Amino acid sequence: MLIRVLFAWGALLVAIAVPAKADPIEVRAGAATYIVDPATLQIDARDAQNERIPLMRGTGASGKVGVRQDGASWFWMTQEGQAVQIRAEGDSLHISVAGKPNTQWTWAMGRVSEGTWIVPDGEGMAFDVNDPFWRSTYNRNRCMGGTTALSFPAWAHLTNLRSVTYALDDGFQSKLCVQDADGLQANLWHEFGVGSEKLELLIRLGEPDPLAPALFYRQYLKEKGRLQTFADKNVKDMGRLFGAPHVYVWGDGRGLNFLDDVKALGIDKLVISYDQDPRTNRHIVGPDYLRKAHALGYLAGPYEAFDNGQPEKTADMPSAIWGADLYPSGCLRDAKGEIVVGYGNRGCYMSSKAIADHPKGFIPAKRYAAHRAGGASQVFVDVDAFGTFYDDFSSDHRMNKAEDRQNRLKRLEMGIKTFDLVQGSENVTAWSVDVAHYSHGTGQAHTIAVWPLLSDKRFNGYWPPDRPPVYFGRFTPTAEEARALFGPADRLPLFEAVYHDDLVSIDRWEFSLTKVAGLERLRYARALLYGNPTIWNLDRKDLGIYGQLLKRAYADFQALHGVNSPVALTRFEWLSSDRLVQRVYYADGRVLTANFGSTSWQGIGPQCVKAVGLRDGDRLICPPSLPAQ
Repeated sequence: MLIRVLFAWGALLVAIAVPAKADPIEVRAGAATYIVDPATLQIDARDAQNERIPLMRGTGASGKVGVRQDGASWFWMTQEGQAVQIRAEGDSLHISVAGKPNTQWTWAMGRVSEGTWIVPDGEGMAFDVNDPFWRSTYNRNRCMGGTTALSFPAWAHLTNLRSVTYALDDGFQSKLCVQDADGLQANLWHEFGVGSEKLELLIRLGEPDPLAPALFYRQYLKEKGRLQTFADKNVKDMGRLFGAPHVYVWGDGRGLNFLDDVKALGIDKLVISYDQDPRTNRHIVGPDYLRKAHALGYLAGPYEAFDNGQPEKTADMPSAIWGADLYPSGCLRDAKGEIVVGYGNRGCYMSSKAIADHPKGFIPAKRYAAHRAGGASQVFVDVDAFGTFYDDFSSDHRMNKAEDRQNRLKRLEMGIKTFDLVQGSENVTAWSVDVAHYSHGTGQAHTIAVWPLLSDKRFNGYWPPDRPPVYFGRFTPTAEEARALFGPADRLPLFEAVYHDDLVSIDRWEFSLTKVAGLERLRYARALLYGNPTIWNLDRKDLGIYGQLLKRAYADFQALHGVNSPVALTRFEWLSSDRLVQRVYYADGRVLTANFGSTSWQGIGPQCVKAVGLRDGDRLICPPSLPAQ
């Protein structure tokens, strides 16, 4: 309705001979004045010192502009047909752009020559504008989806004087793109369509805070009534989650003796996930395993997925089997009517609408029910929360991306609200955080590190299935790969600053703590600093090797963060010029300092973490060395 109204009055303004050029609009918000040229959509700001700061470059639009002011809001139409509204919202400038369906919009941020881009690719990245490493990495345009790579849709440009934060109300059908052009430059891309009819962007000048986009976005969610905590997603076993390491079990790790081995280490909390293949009847985690795990205080449940369909006789995972009445008829089809081939060229991507409308009942509900009946207390649902959505052009189950998103939200919500399960998913981001308790993958920067490595032969290998090398093999990265994966000077806890008291975020399941050679102690320290549990792939053999390391990781996390429920992460600081000494503040008064450098800093050794404000006194924790193999 809003779009129709805006276009209607836009047409009227053109008809009544508006001026060829409108004067710049000045909007006062907080201590800044935002200056908008309605003819080009160039936006600048003046701060309290009257310095002019470029925020958005003009889009190149020109021609007649009819500006109408209604109270504290301004409206006009661009020559290309977009309806624009601007207003002050608190101490921010709010811009709304409504476009014609199936059109794209690209808008560049102001050109920068220094400073740092603060971007929530995964947990959070700091890209120095002139860093040769990042300029080389972004030598071509790389885009981060607003519901995929970006863990929440807000970012900032940071200098010693200020932060300029950009935040979207919703990242759906938007991307943040970065490319080297005499330093790293950024632009925003958006596709108008169903569910993405409007691009709503907020811009705010603030203090030079590394957490600026995270703290702004959290406050925005709070003001809109959209900020949840764990208490809003309560299920009966949720108290077992916080403080628990996460383990994928393989081979004899799915036997009862494995549970005895873990308990003998003194580990009272654990989240156990596993694959199953009921067709071969091998290594099935049955009700006896689940009952014992639950009695020991652990969460345990299967890997589940609803996105892939394959022929029953050749399917490589049971979740890809949908029955003859749904596969292949339930496959997604593209605009040409062709089946959309599934991930890794396996089968097809299943249509969430075909699954939802299946006349013989909702299969995800049946699977959830079976997991619960078998004794599962938690389930990991792959892919669904990742944020990639599809149009389905099948005449039998036509669907747009907005409908696909809603279908995924509904079936994820079902696991929590209907079946009372602790639930995780892959790379949970802002759009899906309300329907998950934990996320596997938020710790990684997918755009620059994960996807290239997962296709690298040095990293991959799924045979033998009891100890797949992709999970059990050691990987030795190059110096460039190590920096892209886990370089501490380039990372900061942006996602935690928004959602630490709402979601447990962990590294991807391919990145067991012992996977990447030479980075184990660094990752151990980072997990303690950010309050993230560690993740492992184990059978009894590797538990025998790494059991004491697992025990230490559990005990050290408990010592610094407790095991009850998390509190908000409120502040972050770089304490050294190389950004390798970092400090994090929590809402309950705890202050943690980590030294990721190679020499001691004020009594804190390399890769060590000091915590003050603990109930039982200050602690200094240095990660143990990797055990000999």
